[in-house]
Amino acid sequence: MRRRILTLLLFMITILVSTDRAVAQSGEVMIEPGPLVWDSASGTGVFPVFFTNDVAIVGFQFDVILDSPTGVLDEACCGVAGSLGYDIGSGSTTILGFSITLTPIPPVPTPQTLVEVTISTTDGLPYDGTICLEAAVFSDLNANAIPTTIGPCWDGGSQFRRGDCNTDQTFNLADVIFQLAFLFTAGPASSCQDACDTNDDGSENLGDAVYSLAALFSGGPSPVAPGPVNCGMDATTDALDCENYVNCN
Repeated sequence: MRRRILTLLLFMITILVSTDRAVAQSGEVMIEPGPLVWDSASGTGVFPVFFTNDVAIVGFQFDVILDSPTGVLDEACCGVAGSLGYDIGSGSTTILGFSITLTPIPPVPTPQTLVEVTISTTDGLPYDGTICLEAAVFSDLNANAIPTTIGPCWDGGSQFRRGDCNTDQTFNLADVIFQLAFLFTAGPASSCQDACDTNDDGSENLGDAVYSLAALFSGGPSPVAPGPVNCGMDATTDALDCENYVNCN
């Protein structure tokens, strides 16, 4: 363990010093946090760090900033870095990854998951703050820093369970009845339209009720991610909103 910590420190110093080199670097890396998926059973949440790059990478580090005082960074693993055998470590705020064998992460033109980050909370409640990435440093095969752009923070304020149209924390027939009442008998609108968009087609209509009934009673597919069990955000862009879903936030 001591040897691994020393190796991590030496590598971190190397890539930090490389940021002062005058050698011009071609290529660029872009990273940003993806949606957090919360597991109520374990009291932890996992979010991907998405990235693209047009030059080979052999090491990286970045800080994870949680704006809520209850948020705790636990660990990082997996993703493309994990699949290539990278050593991935984490501190109170920093994620660090490198390859002792200098195995490069090849250029990735479309977003993929660099690592998956696990967080928890001191109060055991689902995390409802923002997640930001800062102070990113990526290293090439010559230990030179690669210019890096950091994408927008992830905002946990609109987490929900898809299919839970009446926002009672459970996906069942009552959600279908609630939705049909809204659509056809002037019933109240849901405080989280995204939760009612069961098939995630960007609108709330009869198709969502049919989709829900199939999922509940005839072996149809489950409501689209984040699904009806774990809290998460809508990964697709549409005109629907989730103004209030208190059981996640």
